[in-house]
Amino acid sequence: MAPTLCALLSLAAAAGTGKPPMLDLPEAGLVRAWERAAGQNVLAAVNPNVFPGYWSVCADGQGFGYGNTYPSLDGHQMTDALLWLGQADTVKANWDYVRSFQRPNGQLPLAILPGLAGKNIGNNTPVDPNGGLYRHWVPGDPLRALAGPTYIQNADVIFRFTQDHEWLAAQLPSVNLAADHLATLMAADGAVGGAGYYVERPTRVEYDGVAQCHAADAFQRVAALNRVAGKPDVAGRYDDLAARITACFRTRFWAKDRFAEYIHPTRGPITSHGLTDTDWAALALGLASPGQAVILWPQLKDEKRFDYGGMPAGIATRPEAYEPWEFTHPDRQDLAAMGRVWYLECQARARMGDADGLLASIRKVCAEGERHGYYWRERYGAQGGFGAEKYCEYPANLIRTVQRFLLGVEHRLDGALVLAPTVPDSFWAAGFGQTLAFRGRTLAYRMTREGVTGEYRGEGPQRLLLRLHPAARGTPVQCTIGGRPAAAAVEGELATLTLPPAPAGQPCRFAALRAAIP
Repeated sequence: MAPTLCALLSLAAAAGTGKPPMLDLPEAGLVRAWERAAGQNVLAAVNPNVFPGYWSVCADGQGFGYGNTYPSLDGHQMTDALLWLGQADTVKANWDYVRSFQRPNGQLPLAILPGLAGKNIGNNTPVDPNGGLYRHWVPGDPLRALAGPTYIQNADVIFRFTQDHEWLAAQLPSVNLAADHLATLMAADGAVGGAGYYVERPTRVEYDGVAQCHAADAFQRVAALNRVAGKPDVAGRYDDLAARITACFRTRFWAKDRFAEYIHPTRGPITSHGLTDTDWAALALGLASPGQAVILWPQLKDEKRFDYGGMPAGIATRPEAYEPWEFTHPDRQDLAAMGRVWYLECQARARMGDADGLLASIRKVCAEGERHGYYWRERYGAQGGFGAEKYCEYPANLIRTVQRFLLGVEHRLDGALVLAPTVPDSFWAAGFGQTLAFRGRTLAYRMTREGVTGEYRGEGPQRLLLRLHPAARGTPVQCTIGGRPAAAAVEGELATLTLPPAPAGQPCRFAALRAAIP
């Protein structure tokens, strides 16, 4: 039977100290899939009996090895999802564990495999005596650029959710060291090496387009964290690295109407597989110039060939066009739809304001979960799911996608909370919202075509930035806090107001409404 909301809360309490959001959406099937992704998959994967802060990448705790940790890619997907579910203590404990495997040069492991410590894996590739896997067994050593950005992404979201300045100050030297190691993969022109960013087969030797986008994003994040910590000179250095990667990507990777999937050292730019995840990443992470985005977006928006077996999102629209030389390992397992690509698709759709396309994509993932008892496979092809069963990638990214892109919730570095949804008009007409618990605070809100109403509890003031219904933008904002008129500023398309402290027994009710709604 489906877990009730009470059961979900119980699972969250067992996994950590926080509370998950309580969704109020006009689509019951979406809410049900989200709750099952949270309770039956992500929270179920947490197992402090292995060590405090441990989670598996599979809901059954067995897939990919009991007790193994995968800090690269999976580490961020799970970290971010668990933070949305209120599990900051679990996430911090996992961070400490992963950090203990960082080498003096800043390198972090792709995987931590205690049972294989000091042994060989795959093609006679050694696992470090500490259990860390620092080099991939697939010839070409893909995933070299993955561990550093994952670690930086985790530092960024942990700080955003917790606003723990002491934690940031203590961790920043390690974060900067990871960024410095990432910088060693850069060529003189700014291209980032490392072969496949999150794929192994095809190996994408040597400059993966997805890696360019994630590396630039990682340097931007670490620069912002250094500014928060009062280190503007260090921040400037990382901003410069991000700018170099972006400039190289916009010129060297651009192929007139799309981006090269990757650049091979001798064969040059590879563009023979149609549109690819590099194109999604370019829009999602902002590396495409405005002019390039104008050319690219109409091609991506309604492209159905990214769905493999009905599931978003595959790595290319012409997977049949890959050639044998592009694989350094016998199988072709990554010619598949995967949650990592789907997340980029959803991020790009939100960035481009495509509410209908975003919701349609989310519905496909929810429907696949419903058909299989709300478990998802690792990969999907034309014949359906394959790879690990009860894999947490799609569930974790469903949690993240609904929060970050559909509902548009963002915890800013300064502690402000943004509510900037990308939803179709049916949501605005019916009304939607949720109850969020964060940093000892609670915010319950509901949004409609007329604006937003809500209730806040917290010991400190809370700044809100609100994106209202599109038809309401450009009209005056009428705000009330505690039943009294309140001033609201406007930042671009966001209305802003600051809620006063409100102890638990004295909630602060607020409203931000627009006049003259057509």
